[in-house]
Amino acid sequence: MQIYDIDRDWTNPIAGDPKTLHEMMVNAVSRSGSDPLFGYIPGRGQPRIHVTYDEFGGLVESVSRSLRDRGVKSGDRVAIILNNSVEWAATSYAANALGAAYTAMYTHQHGGEWAYIIADSEPTVLVAADTDVLDRLCEHLPADGWPSGGIVLVGEDAPNSRPPEGVNVTTWSQFVAAGNNSEPVGEPARDPHGLATLLYTSGTTGNPKGVMLTNWNILHNILTMQGRFELYKGDRTASFLPWAHSFGQMGDLHFMLHQGVHINLISDLLKIAEECTEIKPHALFAVPRVWNKLYGKVMAGLNSSPIKKRLGALAFKKARARIAADGRDCIKIQPKGFLDKKLDKIVFGKVRGRFGGEMRFCISGGAALSPEVASFIQCVGFSMFEGYGLTETSPLISLNGWEDGHPCKLGSVGRAIPGVRVVIDQDAWDNPDSEDGEIVAYGPNIMKGYWKNPEATAEVMTEDGGFRTGDLGVLVDGFINITGRVKEQFKLENGKYVAPSPLEESLKLSALVEQCCVDGTNKIKTFTIIHPNEYALRDGLKAAKIDASGSFEELCASAEVRAYALEALKNEIMVPNWKGFEISGGVFLDPDEWTTDNEMITPSLKVKRRALFDRHQADIDAHK
Repeated sequence: MQIYDIDRDWTNPIAGDPKTLHEMMVNAVSRSGSDPLFGYIPGRGQPRIHVTYDEFGGLVESVSRSLRDRGVKSGDRVAIILNNSVEWAATSYAANALGAAYTAMYTHQHGGEWAYIIADSEPTVLVAADTDVLDRLCEHLPADGWPSGGIVLVGEDAPNSRPPEGVNVTTWSQFVAAGNNSEPVGEPARDPHGLATLLYTSGTTGNPKGVMLTNWNILHNILTMQGRFELYKGDRTASFLPWAHSFGQMGDLHFMLHQGVHINLISDLLKIAEECTEIKPHALFAVPRVWNKLYGKVMAGLNSSPIKKRLGALAFKKARARIAADGRDCIKIQPKGFLDKKLDKIVFGKVRGRFGGEMRFCISGGAALSPEVASFIQCVGFSMFEGYGLTETSPLISLNGWEDGHPCKLGSVGRAIPGVRVVIDQDAWDNPDSEDGEIVAYGPNIMKGYWKNPEATAEVMTEDGGFRTGDLGVLVDGFINITGRVKEQFKLENGKYVAPSPLEESLKLSALVEQCCVDGTNKIKTFTIIHPNEYALRDGLKAAKIDASGSFEELCASAEVRAYALEALKNEIMVPNWKGFEISGGVFLDPDEWTTDNEMITPSLKVKRRALFDRHQADIDAHK
């Protein structure tokens, strides 16, 4: 695909650019026709089914007709409560064809949040995953809060609960069949600056805010990156990032479809590696949690026996020497010499095999990736490009590896993509000892604002059109290093400022830690709240000759166990990697996983720090 000049005018489409997501989809269908677009497993134990570009184009046309017949018109909204699926994609492009904005929610989201988003966005039609979602909608939606065009249920099961009288409920197959037999929609919407989607940010405090993204906001991200990576028509990807999140939606759906890629949906998030073995993806988009898990599993396997440990150490030594001699960060460097090649095949070949053995590159986003994990992935033999952005920036602001020669900087999130300018505002917070500041982004990727919320929009937009990201960072040779969140930074009693995000990411590399949160506002020392891995905790206690026979809840409450966990994490993570004043003086163990159901995390997996602190207030108060 054509690589655009980075200095072109990115404020509007030029000749040949698609003006809307629907036009982009139609162009992709005309190019790829009978090639497979989506692969998915319809049910447990069933073979993967494939849908071609042509078949999908026909489905979108049918869905757009049915949406129109249900009253959807330009300027309306269509709500989606689905997991990644062909139906999700078809609904989004069909709504776009009509000039309507799609509003996607997570199936695991709290019913109260659905009710708020539906009331705020006022969709004409809602497409829901199944009867379970409908049951929860019936529980939380008021009688006058249902979409006027009704509910479409994916699946053929009869509803368990019924919405109020007059609210139409139909199955997806009936909905599509009605569209097949209806009149064509005619000329689709073509406004590049028309609203394409309302994406609700799952804020850690307060109600979600609807981010207004236009067609051109998203298309700018896609067109600036086309042709810049080793991704070709007919390649395969494994898709598991939720499309209800901006990173997954832009990267794993719109960008891949535009490139003519075969998108294979992962049916079981607990079996990503197993399904990747079958799919054999050429590229993979993921968040740090996935890479951290891979790092933990591989390192645990290498440490499982003396011979594996020795082979692993030799393989890493050879790989790091080869990478250092080459001088390039993040890029796969081929092994050289007999021993290097042999060790690479024995140790790292198995890891690559877990992902099908054909991976050319990976992209990580959504949160900061530990430099240790990024280095590990390069040693394994994958090119890993870390990027940065937010829902409000469509989402991409910066990325490693997009320029000629793929220049990258380990520990950074890359340089700003074409058309985007980044400024570091050092006046945004009050740490006089730091060179970092708030990252402010400018460009055609910046949202129109928050839906029906001009006050919140004014809080994040500068007078000259910049978007205040809320993230702290510093520029080094044009590369952005993220140092924390403005609102999460805290000050200890001695006046030292602490950025918790990188500390938390480093803790997640320990087998002991499943989830964690670091704070210490106005305290002498920081403290760390951890939801530990039960098996790793019990094994560690036994090795330390500490009684591990109690229930998990009893172990987490034990002062002796907490002291063990603190000492173990100090030795493994804190002392080697943290500054002295950052090292925690106490660890509080939480036996309960932090989930959206207990409202400890958001649907995008961000910790609700205030809720977590309220839960552990007694321990925090006792901590000096």
